[in-house]
Amino acid sequence: MLLGAALRVAEWLASALPARMAYGLADIAGAIWSRSPARRSLVAANLARVCEATGRASRGAAFERLVRRAFREHARYYLELLRGPSYPLDRIDELVTVHDWERHEATLRSGPTVLVGAHIGNFEPMGAYFAAHGIPVLSPIEEIRPQALFEFLASRRGTGRGVQVVPLSKARRPMIATLRRGGAVGLIADRDLAGDGLPVTFFGHPTTLPEGPAQLVVMSDAAFLAGCCLRIGPDRFDCVGEPIEVERTGDRRTDVEALTRAMGAQFERQIARAPEQWWGAFQPIWPDLGRAAA
Repeated sequence: MLLGAALRVAEWLASALPARMAYGLADIAGAIWSRSPARRSLVAANLARVCEATGRASRGAAFERLVRRAFREHARYYLELLRGPSYPLDRIDELVTVHDWERHEATLRSGPTVLVGAHIGNFEPMGAYFAAHGIPVLSPIEEIRPQALFEFLASRRGTGRGVQVVPLSKARRPMIATLRRGGAVGLIADRDLAGDGLPVTFFGHPTTLPEGPAQLVVMSDAAFLAGCCLRIGPDRFDCVGEPIEVERTGDRRTDVEALTRAMGAQFERQIARAPEQWWGAFQPIWPDLGRAAA
């Protein structure tokens, strides 16, 4: 009860403040948050692997600035969760730029489509963008605790604007039904929450990625798109999408594995564009680092 009321007050305040003031407060919160030793250690370890694989400094002053910026960028994401429901749909094209939109729109309207992305930037504004262009999307969301926080986030992510959100544990049947109708399903898939995904090499180190998106693609013969929506300023976002395509063999298992590995390669390219915006780094990604952080 108290948490719900506090969240509603925070939402009102975040939406009422001028953008630059609101983002400035988020940056201060991120700077304070970056002083948390345990969380900072995990974020730094995850980002060091990205930097090593992409030719960036993985230690020293430049790397420390990257880590501090990651906390500020993640705080900005939470701010945008609060501000997002107030984004005007009739002006969404001023806030969100989607490259090659005509091509992607044609794909989305022509048949079933599975959209995937990593925990990078902010995928939330894309929901408003799709809604403004008359394209409904079904999206499963992770069930977090406490329940009041889950319900608040679920209601804001859907916002009645064309995005239907369903709890992850109950999402399989609605996703299949949506794809059979020729609709679109959106998933964030750079973390293997169930721990039973496909072994892959991610930024040079072994981990697993969920096979669910590829299974849906093979099952429904859907188009497969990887999207990335990066923050380029207060309430401004730049989005790109690329098809994930592999030569099909007709063997379901082989095709699922190939599509999942191709998905992981797309995520690597997305994250390499702006590692400071990869808030997946705030959670265990590689099993050995997860054990080390624990």
